[in-house]
Amino acid sequence: MNQPVGVPVYDFDFRAFFDCRTPYEFAEGIPAVARIGAIDDYSRFFAQCEADGLRLVHTPTEHTRCTTLSEWYPLIQELTPRSMWYQQPPTFAEVEANFTLPVFVKGSRQTSKHQAAASIIRSSEDFATALKIFKSDPILHWQDFVCRELLPLRPIAGGAKGKIPASYEFRTFWWRGELVGAGRYWFEAESYDWTNLERQEGLAVAKRAVDAVDCAFVVIDLAQTTEGRWVIIECNSGMESGYAGASPFAIWEAIARAETLDG
Repeated sequence: MNQPVGVPVYDFDFRAFFDCRTPYEFAEGIPAVARIGAIDDYSRFFAQCEADGLRLVHTPTEHTRCTTLSEWYPLIQELTPRSMWYQQPPTFAEVEANFTLPVFVKGSRQTSKHQAAASIIRSSEDFATALKIFKSDPILHWQDFVCRELLPLRPIAGGAKGKIPASYEFRTFWWRGELVGAGRYWFEAESYDWTNLERQEGLAVAKRAVDAVDCAFVVIDLAQTTEGRWVIIECNSGMESGYAGASPFAIWEAIARAETLDG
């Protein structure tokens, strides 16, 4: 199920690369993947698809588990920066009591276009600015407020003005527990790539998160600290994630091959 959303890093024209068909009726048992952007009410959408004969690869419970920090964080706590979340934004005093500044803030599902002013808190003034953005931003205002330990990540050159500083981060796609694609996360920055050893070490950490989250189509973002340790930055659903520097053709070719062999 595919619908362009106007974001080049997310959209992919399947019919330009694959032999695609639009059946009148859907065969029972075929797993369905929705590529229609962020899904506001997944439970309702899942029920609608099921009524149409489509069985999405993630149940509502699984979708929440791989997209919401308060669900996936307890499963991989030792692999990711220390975090706390709040249904209502905390006071700056509460943040200072639980974290050493600077601290990273975000929504429980995502950031808003990587805005630095909405994400990196070094002072009470920064916090006031971030809180104002959070309450009015269409992406953030409906999410739980999350504070995370701001680890020193290995920097890379480039990136966009006003955005979170680019770091040595990679996006990995996993289908039924197997890697189907990977690429640099900060595709807007200067080109970078991991060595074979770094890839092996990083993917080993990502696989631990994949196994813990236990969802059919999951995306794991991971970065290297300045000390050389690999940490999980984010978990998400492969249905909602942009490709970043990963090849969409390679991802879907690998998934099609895996399903053909299994079926």
